[in-house]
Amino acid sequence: MTSIATRRVRAGLIDLGLMLAWALLVGGVALALNAAGALRGIGPLGLNLGGIAAVVLPATIGLTLLEGGRYEATPGKLKYGLRVRRDPTGQRLSWGRSFFRNLLKLGLPWMLIHLAMISAVVSGGVAAWLGGLLSVAVPVAYVVSLYKGDGRTIYDHLAGTMVISTEAGRRFADD
Repeated sequence: MTSIATRRVRAGLIDLGLMLAWALLVGGVALALNAAGALRGIGPLGLNLGGIAAVVLPATIGLTLLEGGRYEATPGKLKYGLRVRRDPTGQRLSWGRSFFRNLLKLGLPWMLIHLAMISAVVSGGVAAWLGGLLSVAVPVAYVVSLYKGDGRTIYDHLAGTMVISTEAGRRFADD
């Protein structure tokens, strides 16, 4: 049987694929709007804020609803028999805790990469390189933290959460 950390990575790749599909759909709409001239005059900062509003916020809210709701899991976690719970009590997550966890997991890396891209476009230099380095270092640190210590990610520690193992494919978690 594979480790919980490996199952988390595989589950995360499924969820990432779903988020990327959403981002591509939004990007296609943005390209169509741009071709129609509807985005004229919007600079890099405006496009970044639009991306946050159209991609990051809906994805973060979706993950929050799934992990804080009845299923306690995203589609990837459901496939691999994983659930998100409070640490150390094992209770279900509150909506606020789930939102904070997913904001750290998705929102922080997304904003770092976009700020790095804006910095590269606007001024380049050290700020762009530093932003680019941070945008790669944060997700790498998340993955490395799965395999070190207690197997919880940095964002799990900060949010006071843990991922538990259940029967794969099970729709609803036991209380």
